[in-house]
Amino acid sequence: MNGEIRAEQHDSIVTITISRPDKLNSVTGEMLDDFADKVSKFTNDPDILGIVFTGDGEKAFCAGFDLRMITSFSKEEKHDFFKKLENIIRSIRHARHCITIAAVNGYAIGFGAMVASACDFRFFAENAAFRLPEIDVGVFPGAGAASNLIHLVGPARTKDILLTGRMVHADECQRIGIADRIIPQDKLMSTVIDHIDSLIKKDRAILLRTKSLIDTMTGRTVGGADETEATFLDEWLSEL
Repeated sequence: MNGEIRAEQHDSIVTITISRPDKLNSVTGEMLDDFADKVSKFTNDPDILGIVFTGDGEKAFCAGFDLRMITSFSKEEKHDFFKKLENIIRSIRHARHCITIAAVNGYAIGFGAMVASACDFRFFAENAAFRLPEIDVGVFPGAGAASNLIHLVGPARTKDILLTGRMVHADECQRIGIADRIIPQDKLMSTVIDHIDSLIKKDRAILLRTKSLIDTMTGRTVGGADETEATFLDEWLSEL
């Protein structure tokens, strides 16, 4: 099976499923192109209020890429591949028209971990695990792997995860801030849909403005965050 990226829309919520279950939902080059197209389409569609990312089956969210594909690339191909990857993760991270949530139904490794950490929320199944193994295969953990993780767990834990390349299981992921909730596998998707549905029923302008505010304040000093909040408040008051 070559795999596919499925997109299913129900009202204003889209579920994007990485489907290659016989290979733990690892992503081929063709699948990555399709994933990029779907992410671009739905993150820029003003009628889409929520995007759920998940994997096919109960073993893996996404186990990354076929490493033989990456190691076979020429210098130019490797450059294009990683810049494409960087753009995909940024598109998820900076989605301004919708709420994003990862339903992590199993192993989230490499690309899977990158997608999950770029989302607004991460709900883990009890058997889920998170790993960024780039250090063990001689690949630089850029393209969002480090920058998104450091916002979730801080610099020391980011160093631990990236420099060791170790597997972080669901209970630890929740304890250190990668996972927002741990859900039984058979209730994962229904819980995720209920959560995102409850959010998008709120005032959309305030919901998305608040999300944007938090993202903009993240990483700034207390003074910088205060100034950002004041700017957002002034903009809102000017629109009343």
